[in-house]
Order: sequence, then C-alpha cells, then structure tokens
Amino acid sequence: MKNSKKHPLNNNGACGSPSAGGAEGRRVSEDSELIFEPFSLDALKKVMPYIKANSSLCSDISAGYLYMWNEGADIGFCVRNRTFTVRQKIGEQPAFSYPIGEDPDGMIAGLEEYAYKNHLPLRFYAVDEERLAALQNDPRLQPSMQAFDRRWSDYIYPFGDALNFRGNKYSGQRNHINKFRSLYGEPVLRPLGRDDRGIVAGMMAEFAREHSHTNALERTEREMTLKLFDACGELGLYAAGLFVEDRLAAFSIGEITGDMLMIHVEKALMRYEGIYPAMYSYFVRWVSGQMDHPLKYVNREDDSGDPGLRMSKMQYHPARIVNKYLVHVKSPALKMEPVFSISNGDIVLTEIRESDKEAYLKLNTDIVNNRYWGYDYREDITITGPVDENTFYDSVMYDMRAGDSVNFAVRLSESGEMIGEAILWNFASDGTAELGCRIMPEYHGKGYGRSAFRAAYETGADLLGLAVRARCFRENEASRQMITGSGFVLTREDAECLYFEPAEGRHTERPSWR
Repeated sequence: MKNSKKHPLNNNGACGSPSAGGAEGRRVSEDSELIFEPFSLDALKKVMPYIKANSSLCSDISAGYLYMWNEGADIGFCVRNRTFTVRQKIGEQPAFSYPIGEDPDGMIAGLEEYAYKNHLPLRFYAVDEERLAALQNDPRLQPSMQAFDRRWSDYIYPFGDALNFRGNKYSGQRNHINKFRSLYGEPVLRPLGRDDRGIVAGMMAEFAREHSHTNALERTEREMTLKLFDACGELGLYAAGLFVEDRLAAFSIGEITGDMLMIHVEKALMRYEGIYPAMYSYFVRWVSGQMDHPLKYVNREDDSGDPGLRMSKMQYHPARIVNKYLVHVKSPALKMEPVFSISNGDIVLTEIRESDKEAYLKLNTDIVNNRYWGYDYREDITITGPVDENTFYDSVMYDMRAGDSVNFAVRLSESGEMIGEAILWNFASDGTAELGCRIMPEYHGKGYGRSAFRAAYETGADLLGLAVRARCFRENEASRQMITGSGFVLTREDAECLYFEPAEGRHTERPSWR
C-alpha cells in the first residue's frame, strides 16, 4: 500500500488541524505509552528477527519493502514485551501494522492509549484476511470500517510450481523460456554484489529509456530500486542477474520471510523476448539452492493496477491473491448515512454520486484551483494508470469505505451538478477532525464556499459529534474570509498556515463519539 500525497488545504476554504482536549472517563497511563524509534537502516536491522518471524503473506512488513518505500512515510518501529509493530503514514495520518510477537493483545492496548494521547486515529494497515478477522473479533476495536484497494493486493504462488513450470497450465511460460533459449542461448544467472552496482545502474538507465512514458509511482520505484540494491548486503537480501552475451538483461531482488520468497524487484529489458519468465524461473531456482529449508510460496507483490501486469501475473496462476485492508477503528464516518441531503441557504450537500465522475475529475485536475488545496495530481504516486473519470471517484470511495473521510458534493440543488467538495477528515481518537472545502473557479465569489463550509461544519459537530477545526495558507485571503465568515476565529498561526476554531460554543473538552 503506497503512501498517498493527497492533502486537502483548499483553494476556497479550509483544512483543519487536530486540537487537544480530554474525554470523560478516559485514563491515559504515562507508563504505558509506546515509544517508536524513527526509521533508519540500523533500526530496521534491529527488528529483523520480528520481520523474519512474520507469518503474514503480505509484503508490506518486510525489510525490503520498508527500506524501499520509507521516504515520506514517517516509519517508526516499536518493540515492547517481545512484540513488534510498525507505525507508518498512510495518506496523511499514521496507521499501525498488526502486532508480531508474544503479546499482540498487550500491544493493541498500548496502541489504543498511544493513539488517544497523541490525538491520532487508531488505524491498522496491511491487514490480511486472517488478521482482519482477529481485529473484528476484538471488542475493544469495534465498531470499525475497512477497505482494500485491489491494485495493492499481493500475488502468492506455489514455490514448487515456479521451480519447474510443470503441467499444461504452464505451457505458455515454458514456450517463452524455450523461445528465449533459442534466440539467446542458455541463460547465465549469477549473484550480484556491490561491485556490480555500475552495470545495474546502466541497465536501469536503459530500462528507463524503454519506459519513457511513466507515472510518478514508476519513476519513484526506479529510483528506489537502486537504493534497495545498495542495501542488499546489510539487509540479507538476495540479488541475482540474468546475462546475455555478458550483458545484464534482467535482475531480481528477493527476501526470505518464514517459508516464503518475496520478490521486491523484477526488472528486465523488453528487447529480449521471453526475458521475464526466464528471469523469474532461474531466480527462483537459484534462491532455492541457497536455502537450508524448503520454501512454500513466492510473493511477487502487487500489480499497481496496471492492466498488462495484472494479466501477466494472473497467467502464472496465483494460489492466492492477498487483499490488504486499511482498518479504521471507531471512525466517526460510521454515523453518516450513505445517502443524504443537507441544505444551507443556496447550496445543498449530498453524497458524491457516480454521475459526478466527470465533474470530480475536473475538480481534481485543475492545477491552479488546487494550489491552495495543497494537491497536485501529477505528483500523486497512488495514481498508477491513465487519469480518467474513475481515477478520483474510485479514490474517494475507498477513503470513505475505510472510514478515513466524509466527503460532500456541493450542489445548487439536490439534483444539480457538482460545483465543489467539502470534506471532514483527519479524524482522531479524541473526537477532533479537519474540515476542507473547495469550489470550482466559475462559482467563486458567490458565497457558495461559505455556505458549504458552514453546512459541513454543523454536520460534523451536531451529527458526528466532532470538534471541528480549520486552517488555510497565510496567503489565501479568500479562504480566510470564508472560514471567518462561517463563524470561526483565528486561534494561532505559523509560518505557513492560519488556524481556526468555531467562535460560538467552542469545545473546551473533546466530545465523545464512541
């Protein structure tokens, strides 16, 4: 599950900031607070025994994955009572991995306290079906909301099948490998080490030329591939390359966790026909020869929503596709009806509808209008395919299913077209939330943003029981006027933003929505 860069600081409205306070009946023990060590290579190496003992088939809690994708994810590691968990930013807020070790029950209790004391939501990421059932059977963690994105589901294959591709169902793979041999001779596969860094970088440069039209995720992944290669030795990873006439044609980087080979990197030059099946087969055989115990599975990770890659991975006949859930415990979004209509003067707030796809695409891809929303879709690494009318609609539906936000379509009538969006998000266990609002440029200056902002605020405060806060960039005068015109007052400021709270009935204590 790659970290999204979506960040509502809006163009004609606000984004909020969590505020401190206290809830009745809640006691937080100073002695019980968990301590998370910031990410570093040394910190990662210290928790390797727990990672190696992880029985989940998910790739997210592995040394290679954590090292490759740590930038911008604010990863931290916590070990207490011989039990381990990871804190990672998913979206704009932290989420935690399911505990590994002797005392998962005690770690979950500690995470409850940690989330409350630090004004965070209690969320779990990379949760497979088995661990999802455990979370759902824990009365402390109910009610909850959860969702998975099929793009990030892992493909799991029987290790023995990958060794030899026997049987009719693998005839295509065998044919590709035979074609490769007939064109280029018997492949030569050998391990790669530090001295091979130059040839790996050279092959990646050629790979980039073959894939010149790529998205932000693919560009980032190419950069992270060399970073991971450099750390293979220290992390105990396996790297090997396939050579054609002494030229590196493909290479893979893998990791052993339990009885599974996890392949983090598979890169090959497409000018060699049959190169990917050959690289996969020879790499699995080579890794098998390094083992002193048999392996059961190969995890080739996700397809990132690429239709061609998905088709290819399905053709290798996965034994299982592991969906990875984001679980939000006691989200205030649980109180929101799926279909609603909220009027405030000249605007109406409703759910975002399938018929809004085209308008929502326009709203999200307007670079100028989104400047003060703090969002540029061109830099969003979670956009993995062509940007079309489904891109942002699917994303917001996922966020709401996971309980991470309540999104409102702004309209001039209940059946009218979408002219903007308001959003309650960044929910915290203490009952605080952020509010953002953006209106399409052609509707600016008519007071619609102010009306929408006020309606969303009252919904959050009265229906969901939230202490709603807001902020805007210092230079965004239109947003400041909209927020203060909606009954909010400035409470503090920093070099970047102004922060606001409701003027009337300001919360001195956190409301209880649990």
